[in-house]
Amino acid sequence: MNGKGGDMFKRLFVCLLLSIFFGIFCFESSGLISQEMPANKAAKLKIGETRFETELAGQKAPPGKLFLVLGTEWENIHPKQKIEKSKLEGKQDRTMGVGGLTGGGQKGKEEYVDADVAYQVPNFFDHAYCLADGKSYPLDRLTEQTPGGIGLKKAFSVTKFGEKKQVTFVYVVPKDAKNLAFQFFDYSNGHLLVPIKGDLALARGAGGGAGKVLDQFKDDFIDISANKMDFQAEFKGEKASVGWQYAVVELGGKSLSEGNIIQIRPKDYLWLNTNDGYLYYCGGATTTEGGLIRFTPEVYQNQEVAFLVPAAAKDFTLGVRIKNKVYNLKLNPRFQPEIPKALASHRDGKTMEISIYGMRKESEKTILDLGIQSFVNSGIEIQTSQQFILKTGEESVNFDVESTGALFHRPPDPFTIPPQTFVRFELAYKSGKVPTALYYRGYESEKTFELSKIR
Repeated sequence: MNGKGGDMFKRLFVCLLLSIFFGIFCFESSGLISQEMPANKAAKLKIGETRFETELAGQKAPPGKLFLVLGTEWENIHPKQKIEKSKLEGKQDRTMGVGGLTGGGQKGKEEYVDADVAYQVPNFFDHAYCLADGKSYPLDRLTEQTPGGIGLKKAFSVTKFGEKKQVTFVYVVPKDAKNLAFQFFDYSNGHLLVPIKGDLALARGAGGGAGKVLDQFKDDFIDISANKMDFQAEFKGEKASVGWQYAVVELGGKSLSEGNIIQIRPKDYLWLNTNDGYLYYCGGATTTEGGLIRFTPEVYQNQEVAFLVPAAAKDFTLGVRIKNKVYNLKLNPRFQPEIPKALASHRDGKTMEISIYGMRKESEKTILDLGIQSFVNSGIEIQTSQQFILKTGEESVNFDVESTGALFHRPPDPFTIPPQTFVRFELAYKSGKVPTALYYRGYESEKTFELSKIR
């Protein structure tokens, strides 16, 4: 081809090459794996508007974090199923199973029609996660307050084949996250994994904790690691009172029970132990839906748990109770646990041992330094006012709640002794009289400690 026609062909060919090149370049740089929308056997998922916010619904993102607002579209692609028309119309079979009869005594033929099968999600909180650089993050409660959002525990349904519904999710993710993906767990129809930003493989990770950890344990149900610990003056807007601080532990974990989310109530099943036996239960966590922290299957999840501890305390182990097993994770290599030598002790059968470590007077108060060692494989609930009664001659004195609450070594709350665990604590009693004895009412026995021998 010569002349103007040849030049025109060359220009068209170059434009075509450039358009193909730029099309490929733009497609690859978006981080998408394919042009096909991810789908399982019943639903097709499309990621819509994605944005990051430092403030959302009047709330500021935590330090080092951002709100990820994620728009999604769900399409029902479940094949229609044939169903008896009478059932679809709600008609009752009045022939007692014989079926419709026509002339000549022959059965009538049941008419079948194609019916839609709804795609249903019991709740998104248990199923929809954001993956960021190999770690999993749950839905944030602001999902319920964001336009297009949904209740975390509300059922979701796309009823008809071809129907589409939009849902907006909110996650709190690290500000410096480079690789993000949306993970939806569906063990009936198939999981959905959709890239949001960066590399999909890096977003999902290898399914294990990243980097060096302080300590770690694994059993048949869960893999947990204590990643790091720091001290803060406040946690989630709650300021520590004078003389106290929050020990905040980054806890990572993964459910090893396929298809099951492992849930732990931190207030009852997580605590810090000092090297002289004082115990402090968890007072807050970053995953607080229903007061639980949760670990998903297949992907690692990080969250923070906070403990209100005396400002002078620095060395701890993290106690974790899984069913009736107790694990201790070292948070500081210098930690050397010790059970001090008691001044007086009493073994309450096979349940526990009670010890007295000291007694002191402060103005009109008597303060007892006590300890309990559990011998059983279940938690022991302590009824302090009924089990530890101070005697001043013939008078019986119960511990003073307000005075005891002001002590640095007050009893843990809840006052539950974990299985096979030692707990040390102090009780304050208001009385101007000289204390003579401590009466202990136990589970298997009773004991009166003569306090004149404790001085």
